Amino acid sequence: MSRDFVHIVADFIGVPSNQLADNALLSGLIVAAASAAGVNAIGMPTLRERKGGGITAALLHDDCHITLHAIPERQLLLVDVLAPRGVDGARALDVLARRLTAREVKRDTRERG
Repeated sequence: MSRDFVHIVADFIGVPSNQLADNALLSGLIVAAASAAGVNAIGMPTLRERKGGGITAALLHDDCHITLHAIPERQLLLVDVLAPRGVDGARALDVLARRLTAREVKRDTRERG
């Protein structure tokens, strides 16, 4: 049976709090990540500030999404990339890994659909 989607989740551990509290940085990175993966965003990212600092960001694109949950007090960025087969969602994570100075990145990839 063919799977139609690839779902990648990642934990960026040990990211400096100042990077995770920088809304402009994270907003720009989610757009750059989508572009690198080759997906067509259907608008600007939706940002919501967390009570404890940091943000949750979502960028919808044709058929799927990219979300970021920045938790500065834990130096943690949670990333979720759901993309149709043929789109390289791993390239979205590569953009984040190059720009954020995480101590460790844990990834899990699953075929969906």
